[in-house]
Amino acid sequence: MTQSVVVQVGQCGNQVGCRFWDLALREHAAVNKKGIYDEALSSFFRNVDTRSGGDGPDIYKGKICSLKARALLIDMEEGVVNEILQGPLRDVFDSKQLITDVSGSGNNWAVGHKLYGYQYRENIVEKLRKTAEHCDCLQCFFIIHSMGGGTGSGLGTFVLNLLEDEFPEVYRFVTAVYPSGEDDVITSPYNSVLAMKELNEHADCVLPIENEVRNNILFLSISLLLDCT
Repeated sequence: MTQSVVVQVGQCGNQVGCRFWDLALREHAAVNKKGIYDEALSSFFRNVDTRSGGDGPDIYKGKICSLKARALLIDMEEGVVNEILQGPLRDVFDSKQLITDVSGSGNNWAVGHKLYGYQYRENIVEKLRKTAEHCDCLQCFFIIHSMGGGTGSGLGTFVLNLLEDEFPEVYRFVTAVYPSGEDDVITSPYNSVLAMKELNEHADCVLPIENEVRNNILFLSISLLLDCT
């Protein structure tokens, strides 16, 4: 039985991550009709006994009690994380596994990587270790972040470096969202280049997502739906 931990960094990382957890829950619900905590669920979720209140002990077999995502949410602004905590998936995330600030990174890789990275280093390491302690056999970390934003590209790649230092034997998979050619953030190409260097040196596998292609798929899907009505 192996487990994976998802680390969502920045606005884009948390928005994409939220959709991932929603889809994961829906797919498990479609095949797990009896509500049993099985190996498939344990890959990304803890089963926590919350009947006594607070963060209770993990339940490794039997009925699902309260699922908690094996995740760490990081953003240097509070907006997106607050939306997640007020949304339908709010109970899926452990409130102790959140790191936020208020000022943001200003679309600047250096602010995210050099300033916030060192400022929050110990806090990030502590929460990563806490998440890893709940795993019987930690297989990999999935990091989700953008390449164009300051927090995603800067702090996201800082976290990648931390994982290599603290968990050198655990695989590091990165889902990186690349900016489109129509991106109006003037610093996004520079952020992407700086982040790409870090990915090349420290990631075991990179799963690139091109924002423009994603938008094209979305528009095509909407057009097909409209044609069918």
